[in-house]
Amino acid sequence: MNLGDIADIKRGLASQHLNYVENSDEGIRLIRINDFKSNSPKFIEETEETKKLTVRKGDLLMAGTGATAGISFLVKELWDGLPFSYNAPRIRVKEGNDSKYIYYVLNSDKIKKQQNKLFTGNAQPFLDTRAMASFKIPVPPLPEQQKIAEILSTVDAKIEVIDQQITETQELKKGLMQRLLTKGIGHTEFKDSPLGKIPKSWEVVKIGDVLTLGGGKDYKHLSEGNIPVYGTGGVMTYVDEYLYDGESVGIGRKGTIDKPVFLNGKFWTVDTLFYTHSFVGVIPFYVYVVFQSINWRKHSEATGVPSLSRSIIDPIRIPLPSLTEQNKIVDIFQSIDEKLEVLLEKKTNYQELKQGLMQQLLTGKVRVQLNNTIIV
Repeated sequence: MNLGDIADIKRGLASQHLNYVENSDEGIRLIRINDFKSNSPKFIEETEETKKLTVRKGDLLMAGTGATAGISFLVKELWDGLPFSYNAPRIRVKEGNDSKYIYYVLNSDKIKKQQNKLFTGNAQPFLDTRAMASFKIPVPPLPEQQKIAEILSTVDAKIEVIDQQITETQELKKGLMQRLLTKGIGHTEFKDSPLGKIPKSWEVVKIGDVLTLGGGKDYKHLSEGNIPVYGTGGVMTYVDEYLYDGESVGIGRKGTIDKPVFLNGKFWTVDTLFYTHSFVGVIPFYVYVVFQSINWRKHSEATGVPSLSRSIIDPIRIPLPSLTEQNKIVDIFQSIDEKLEVLLEKKTNYQELKQGLMQQLLTGKVRVQLNNTIIV
């Protein structure tokens, strides 16, 4: 069945009907593509035209253009009665069908493949409402639609809980970083330093005084193996030789310069990623923690693609506690990173479970009955 057979599809307010205002006191919120995944409200004057094109709980919105073109969103209750933009067409499911089920179908691989064939435009992909109406939708009986939506919603709820736990753990890490790298552990006496007040027993040193930056190299002449090759985006491939063996911290030389990575064991890095070695009086993982606290973009020496060099990094001053206190700080952050790793793995497992369920339930390969049994 076509989407247009089971839903009314309508474009929202065109630009000529939009008069933006500063806040909600002066107008009403406009629901846009940007609101699907973030909370960055924009407000417009309320007019007779804006009252004609509104959403209600249970409606679907689809990104009709841009980088997220094709992504669908289920309208929240708090958006009830708000106008929506031209580039986020409204899909209002007709009676006898479940809008949450249709939401999952519209975000499935089955629909993405159809969308890719229907996108128009060169600079940015665009989907018109006629293309949306032509999507082929599997439509089981309403009770089965509802049961499928319930199953997938349960998995989504688990993912949301994990996301919240990840956010809370990241915030905890951020707060501890600000505290432990300035106040340390158990100190009562402090002194002024180039970095502000720090514990009296701490030193302030230049990065270049406690470690050496190594430059990455081309790997294409190497044979395939089991040694990871790191770039600024993570592991790129595996080769049969290594550039360094041991604990190290990678920091981007060009491009992604603000995401340090802790490296351990045998590895190779490409020329866009520095690695650290020859540590003096400093623990590599402590360096990793400190590097995460530095605003590297502030130190970029290029106005276009962010870039760092040894001459920029080496003089940067960092706080240096005793090795004993460094170890304590390292223990704290390693335990937090381990927790984050467990949570991220858990999230990945649920996402894979959801993907598998969608492939089975939304294609009819597996049928769900009301008594919770599944028929293959």
